[in-house]
Amino acid sequence: LLVVGFPQIQHTFSKLTMSLGRCFGRAQRQLLAGHRQLASSSKTSTSLTAEEEDNLGFSQMVMNFVEDASKRVSEHLINEEKKPRESIEEKRRRVEGMFKVILPCNHFLEVNFPVCRDNGEIEIIQGYRAQHSQHRSPTKGGMRYNIHVSADEVKALAALMTYKCAMVDVPFGGAKAGIKIDPASYSEMELERITRRFTSELTKKGFLGAGIDVPAPDMGTGEREMSWMVDAYKMSFGHGKLDAHAVVTGKPITQGGIHGRVSATGRGLFHSVE
Repeated sequence: LLVVGFPQIQHTFSKLTMSLGRCFGRAQRQLLAGHRQLASSSKTSTSLTAEEEDNLGFSQMVMNFVEDASKRVSEHLINEEKKPRESIEEKRRRVEGMFKVILPCNHFLEVNFPVCRDNGEIEIIQGYRAQHSQHRSPTKGGMRYNIHVSADEVKALAALMTYKCAMVDVPFGGAKAGIKIDPASYSEMELERITRRFTSELTKKGFLGAGIDVPAPDMGTGEREMSWMVDAYKMSFGHGKLDAHAVVTGKPITQGGIHGRVSATGRGLFHSVE
């Protein structure tokens, strides 16, 4: 990041995500038309069979689209480089280097911790947090509770969060968290214990904090879980900090949340298709 510079990284993200959106649009139209391929334009230089495409993980699918998008905008970015003393080859290497920075997930955390259930049984809970990019901070992304949560899914969603923020010029990097549980199978007290312990694990590893990494509600979570996270943070690592409430978004109104948060996703969909 220090070599290529933060402004250039953000500019590259913006160009890349516009092309990325067009690639996803083409893939959706092809799939609706009955094509079995992931997307003819999303293949990398290595040819994939139909079976290999069907078995691609979510994270690899996203990376394939990003690689295709990078090829489509690389020449435009090279021509935009404003260093006249550099040769075309030097500019090309600089742009290719920026794409190498953009592609991988920067940090990934997997934690396993015990939780005592209401009947006295000890259960091991598995949770994940991915920070895809810190080209802008804090990193931002939801926290989901679902039995099908996996490391691959969390990394892919964190990457998509980076590109979404860059596309609309929101000053955040992308992140995502998930806990591998079925919320309907746990009591409210059990969910609170799981949430508070996960909050502690994230904070100890540097994956939570205002200006560092800020989770939000996602599938299976809401205002209740965010309020538990804020309280757990304030009672421990965030004790006495003025910005302790800023450790998450999606809080209840009475605890520093904002009006309109609950309906924001639906309202965004409405305006997108209007």
